Amino acid sequence: SGAEKQEYAGIINTNTKLLLKLVGDVLELSRIESGNLSFTFQRESVRRLLDDVYQTHSLLIQPSLQFLKDFPPEDVQVNVDPMRLTQVLTNFLNNANKFTKGGSIRLGYCCPSGMSEVHLYVEDTGIGIPHSEQKMIFERFYKTDEFEQGSGLGLAISKVIIERLSGRIKVHSEKGKGSCFTVILSLADAPENHMLN
Repeated sequence: SGAEKQEYAGIINTNTKLLLKLVGDVLELSRIESGNLSFTFQRESVRRLLDDVYQTHSLLIQPSLQFLKDFPPEDVQVNVDPMRLTQVLTNFLNNANKFTKGGSIRLGYCCPSGMSEVHLYVEDTGIGIPHSEQKMIFERFYKTDEFEQGSGLGLAISKVIIERLSGRIKVHSEKGKGSCFTVILSLADAPENHMLN
């Protein structure tokens, strides 16, 4: 029937998009790791960058969730590729939106006292990640839920990008309580603008 044809066409279209996303993710990861993907570094305001990310996602986060900003009074500067850093934060927010059914998602940053670094984070009240899986989530094609859509490459790509930005990613999560993904970067004015893993 016509309705069945339309339904099957929709299924084919959805799966074609997912397959294209998977191929795109594999190619991007390959280009980053081989050094064939160029990064354009510039001095960037953390507040402005995160505010742009917040404004973009304020319409994409589920209406049932609170989307909160947690910015301190002071602004700080980092030397990054803003497009690539935005890509990582977008991945964190998309995951938080996917795995949080109620409560809130918080986007923020802070500068720990006495340290020449800034912590940019996405915190949610979602399903959380078991402690045993927290190191595996950055491996290629690893998914906490095999039935969820996605390639399982988003966090692997994010990790490689942040390493290229001379930073690191930290995860704190409790099953059933939520997760917090943090990107740690050196401040642009740090005496030695270099991160140690």
